[in-house]
Amino acid sequence: MKPSSLSPVLRLRLYLNLVPVFGVPISLWTLYGTSKQLQPQLKQVSRLAVVLGMSWLLATVLLSAGAHSEFSQTATLRFWLANGFVGTGYFVTNLWLMLRLSRGKTIKLPGVTQLSRRLPD
Repeated sequence: MKPSSLSPVLRLRLYLNLVPVFGVPISLWTLYGTSKQLQPQLKQVSRLAVVLGMSWLLATVLLSAGAHSEFSQTATLRFWLANGFVGTGYFVTNLWLMLRLSRGKTIKLPGVTQLSRRLPD
């Protein structure tokens, strides 16, 4: 996918889908709220954004629940620290994917791309 071969509107839609947190509802709207005649690049990016966003949300909720449980203060600190790493990793991954998209490289992530292909049409 070369950057020059994509229309400006398609490029903007691809970037909007990869915006951390706000790109997930946009991607869901793209996949399930619009017509089924989507460009393959837009479909791939939308699915990847949904899987990344939902994984981040699930990890954040679970780590926050662990931090609020009645463990020791050390365990609570470790849960919050892991939660911070998960959040930072999610944001950096999305920014890295945007950079790869701008350079015309593939935006496949090992394991995540295969999982995103299993989302229903």
